[in-house]
Amino acid sequence: MTSQTSIKKLPPIKEDVNTLKQRVQDLEREVAQYKSRLEELRKAKNNLIIKKTTEYVKTGSPAQANTREKSTASPQETEQAPPANSQYAEELEKMVQPLQDELGEARNLIAALKIENEELKVELDQKKKFFDEELARSMNKNEEYKREIKQWEIMYKEWMQMMEDRVTNINRTHQILQQCIRPPTEDSTSN
Repeated sequence: MTSQTSIKKLPPIKEDVNTLKQRVQDLEREVAQYKSRLEELRKAKNNLIIKKTTEYVKTGSPAQANTREKSTASPQETEQAPPANSQYAEELEKMVQPLQDELGEARNLIAALKIENEELKVELDQKKKFFDEELARSMNKNEEYKREIKQWEIMYKEWMQMMEDRVTNINRTHQILQQCIRPPTEDSTSN
């Protein structure tokens, strides 16, 4: 079957669609778990950066010595989070990316299978319609043949009756001729 779409032909599928759907659901759950873990790590990183901000004591006049001011420095100005958190985030993103790629491939495969399924349904409907039409034509021809056979049977019966009548007539004529041709028998002379 040739497809009118531009989707590449996929290798034969060894797993059925239900298995693929289950795999997609598993991958989606796993991606969701990794995303939540990544979000937790980002929150932990932001909390760590906020805690690293220091309180500076302004020096100068004795009246101002006791006043404190919190620094609202941006994360770039403050000390960066320990490399362990960013390393975890990078590792997590490295783990999530192949799963997202596999999920995308599975979704593409499912989409291609749905398209192929629709094409096969259309083809099946066309063949079913063609078969139904052929069956109807065959049934009509069959009915015509039955009517013709009945007509031939009637004609045959009429012909046979006519032939039997002829044979009967021929036999009577033959008997009459036989009686005319035979010499009179002694029984007839004695009368």
